[in-house]
Amino acid sequence: MATALTAPIGAPAEAAVRRPTRTIGLGHAAIAILLVAIVARWRTFGNPVIHIDEQFYWLVGGRMLHGAIPYIDIWDRKPIGLFLLFAGLRAIGGNGAIAYQMGALLCVWLTGLILFAMGRRIAPAGAALAGAILYVLCLNLAGGEGGQAPVFYNLPVAGAIALILFRRHEAATNGGDLRATGAAAMLLFGIALQIKYSAVFEGVFAGIVLLWLAWRGGRPIPKLAIDAAIWIGCALAPTAAAAAAYAAMGHFGDWWYANATSILARKSEQPDMVRMRIEVMAMLTVPLVASVPLRRWLGCSPADLSVRGDLRFLDGWAASALLGVVLFGSWFNHYALPLFPPFAVIATPLANRRAGRIWIATLLFCSGVWGQRVLWRHTITRGTATTLAHAVEATRGARGCFFVYDGMPAFYDATNSCFLTNHVFSAHLQSLNELGATGIDEAAEVARVMALRPERVMTMEPAYDGENPASRAVIYRILKTDYRLLYLYGDVGHGYAVYGLRGTIPAGPPRFDTPDTRFF
Repeated sequence: MATALTAPIGAPAEAAVRRPTRTIGLGHAAIAILLVAIVARWRTFGNPVIHIDEQFYWLVGGRMLHGAIPYIDIWDRKPIGLFLLFAGLRAIGGNGAIAYQMGALLCVWLTGLILFAMGRRIAPAGAALAGAILYVLCLNLAGGEGGQAPVFYNLPVAGAIALILFRRHEAATNGGDLRATGAAAMLLFGIALQIKYSAVFEGVFAGIVLLWLAWRGGRPIPKLAIDAAIWIGCALAPTAAAAAAYAAMGHFGDWWYANATSILARKSEQPDMVRMRIEVMAMLTVPLVASVPLRRWLGCSPADLSVRGDLRFLDGWAASALLGVVLFGSWFNHYALPLFPPFAVIATPLANRRAGRIWIATLLFCSGVWGQRVLWRHTITRGTATTLAHAVEATRGARGCFFVYDGMPAFYDATNSCFLTNHVFSAHLQSLNELGATGIDEAAEVARVMALRPERVMTMEPAYDGENPASRAVIYRILKTDYRLLYLYGDVGHGYAVYGLRGTIPAGPPRFDTPDTRFF
């Protein structure tokens, strides 16, 4: 009787039994992932001050379109590929921050689709979709709501891993010939390296797996050696191209110092600050990482041996990403972003058990809700487009180049200000762990800039624990005597301040913006 009730009217009762089970296809998954990404990130769209890092990338990309050369005209350590990416987005989409945010949204969406495709290899389609959505939601927890570098480089990394996953079984049937697959995968890793060098750990893992698969499939050692040389060459090609371009301009030394030597010269940060950052990163990642032991404890491993092999490969990817975070040793929360793609995928087999499905649902709910709270909190601690607009108002009547000692790189962009130093990223002048690692005397550079008497200076108050006291002493000695406060956004700890040079200040009292922190 129950079967007959589920059959179409006028059809035999057996039709209900034969009706095919619906599954989630790529098209439906694409729509779902895109909608979730838009809903999860809508609060950030158009906000030019999401994070100091992406403000700086956007600034450099714009100045590159007007002839500025990274490492020479604007100094930094990030690979040139990252700045070329932002320059390209700016050339395509215009000057508004929404342009790079749409580029980031596209990368998040495409990465989610790749994760869905990989998840279907080891779990039901519904669980694979849940894993892809979990990735999208987790980004908001660790500063990935905008255009942080991993938001972009997670795409080529996931693409490379997917290539190996989908082609790895071919090695057993074609004598271990993975040359073309490996070349494509390692070229993707090479692109990722030119967005951020921390992708090297996952790239090394992928290279080892390719060699092992080819050797196990029967690849002769001479051919395997050629394969290895090709794969290494593909991985290094984008970086070699960047080095060659700077060598052709006569600035190889500048490129090498920024991209290699200066990284090793950075000092360790204060132990209390490092401990706090580790605690925050652990809080963000442990619930997702815990899915691996939970999966094993619940016995969620796939029954099929081939699928188990796929899962072991993805587990290795997750382990290499985690190892990269630990060895890299920079414990800012956005360094957790590369962990989310692999761990979101390898959590999907939990759907094979009821307790596992509850765990995934809990992760989805908590990351979604808490992520929105984090975004709201950032609008208070970092400000919004309105905050930047009020800071820009303080430049009314001022001329010449301005100076951002600490604060928003977007201030340069919004005022179209020229630079008084090629060390535009403020941390390079005032962070204690940068002391002696930027190629200049940081405090002396601050003194040189302030001797030029810029008519407007942005800083942040009060000082933070990791600030270089010598740099701060230099600038505040001059601010106290020759400048007056024009704008302050604060009352949340570390707030923005804009000072004006006496004699260039319009009449009227300073403006104070106090954010609404009732639910902070």
